[in-house]
Amino acid sequence: MADTVAEPSSVTYGGDRGRLVIAQRAVERIAEITAHRHGAVVRRDAVLGRGLPKARAVVAGRRTRIEVQVAAAWGRPLEEVAAEVQQAVTEDVERFTGLGVDRVDVEITAVEARTPTEADADVHAEPLAAKPPVAGPVARAFGIVGALVLVAVGAVGIAEMLRATGLLRGQVIPEGWFGRTVVLEPAGWLRPVGIAAIVVGLILLVLALKPRRRTHLAVGEFVWIRPAAAARLAADSASGVDSVTAASVVAKRRRLHATVTMFGEPSRVHDEVRTAIADRLQAVTPQPRVRVDLKED
Repeated sequence: MADTVAEPSSVTYGGDRGRLVIAQRAVERIAEITAHRHGAVVRRDAVLGRGLPKARAVVAGRRTRIEVQVAAAWGRPLEEVAAEVQQAVTEDVERFTGLGVDRVDVEITAVEARTPTEADADVHAEPLAAKPPVAGPVARAFGIVGALVLVAVGAVGIAEMLRATGLLRGQVIPEGWFGRTVVLEPAGWLRPVGIAAIVVGLILLVLALKPRRRTHLAVGEFVWIRPAAAARLAADSASGVDSVTAASVVAKRRRLHATVTMFGEPSRVHDEVRTAIADRLQAVTPQPRVRVDLKED
C-alpha cells in the first residue's frame, strides 16, 4: 500500500491499480450540486465570483470538512432546511468520494420568494388560475397601418435629406404625383389637420387601453372552448331530440341560433330542443343565449 499524501486542496491515495486523486474543488462541487437539488434552496447568480449555493471544503487525508452557503425559499422553516441540506451533503460526499465527512456547516444567507417553476411548491399554496383567452387589441390594425405609413414617410424623408446633401441624385418624389414641386409652407388647413390628428391619437390610445373582449367560453376554471365548439355541442344535442331530423347551430359570440328540421308538435319539439341544449351547456359560463327556429320536414 502506497503512502497517503494529504494536501489542502486534494487527497491522494494509492492502490494496486494506481493513484486516485480527489481535488478539493470536486468535493465543493458535489456539495453545491447536492444543496441546489434541495427543494427549498434557490439558486442565485453572482455578477462577480460564485453565486449560491456556494461551498468551501478542507480535505485532510481521508477526511473533509465542508461549509455551505445557500439561499432558502420562502415558506419553509430555516432550521429544517439547514438540517436537510446538512444531511444530504454529508451523504452525497461520502457516497461519491469515499471520504469521511467530519462536519458540514450550513449558512443560510438569504431568503427569497418561491418561483412558480419550482416543482416543490408549497402544498398549502393556492393554485394559480389560468388567464382566459382574449381577443387582440382593437388598435392593433390601426397601429400596423400607422407604422407602415410612418416607415414610408421616414424613408422619403431620409431620401430627401440625402438628395439635399448631394449624396443622392434625382428626384425622390416625382413631380407627376403632385403636378409641381412640393414646398412646405404654413397653410390654413394645418390647424384642423393637427386637431384631427390629436383626436385620432386619443381614440387609438383609448382603444389600446380598452379591456380586450373574451373570445372563449369557460368550462370550469382551466378549460375554455370557442363559441363554434359550443354550437357543435348544441347541434349534437338538438339532433338527439325526438321528431328532429336535422339540426344546425350558428354561434355569434355569446348567442346560439339553432335551426331545427322536425315533424310533430312544434311547441313540444321547441321546448325539448331548448332543454337539451341547456343541459348540454350547463357547465359553460357565461351561458349563451339560445334561439330556436323550427322547420317542418
